[in-house]
Amino acid sequence: MVYLQYPLLKMSSLRQIHLYLGCFFAPLLAFFAFTGIMQTLTLHEAHKGEPYQPPAWIKSLALVHKDQHLAKNDPDTAMKVLTIAMGSALFVTMILGVVLAFKHGRSRLAVVGCLVLGVVLPLAVILVSHAQAAP
Repeated sequence: MVYLQYPLLKMSSLRQIHLYLGCFFAPLLAFFAFTGIMQTLTLHEAHKGEPYQPPAWIKSLALVHKDQHLAKNDPDTAMKVLTIAMGSALFVTMILGVVLAFKHGRSRLAVVGCLVLGVVLPLAVILVSHAQAAP
């Protein structure tokens, strides 16, 4: 790979960028992971015929996760900008992580295998779910 032989940035610089972006956005990523789990388990909303009523704090966190609203019916531009920055930084740090894995990992085959599984497994789950849902 030519870009690894003649990099625009030294590997130590790439590691530093990866480190600082990761550390800066880790708390926000943890927040979105936590609230995503709550939404996946549908803890953020009540369902007809069920006695469960979500606590107000879960509803509030769901608003931030789903709509980047800090209060109901109040779109918050700063939160949207922060979320876009976090998503962009996550994308950059993932690319840097893959580059670092190829450059410093013990086995390129293991890196390729992990990348392939990371694509194939979710696609397989989606395709199986879609096939089961089809009439």
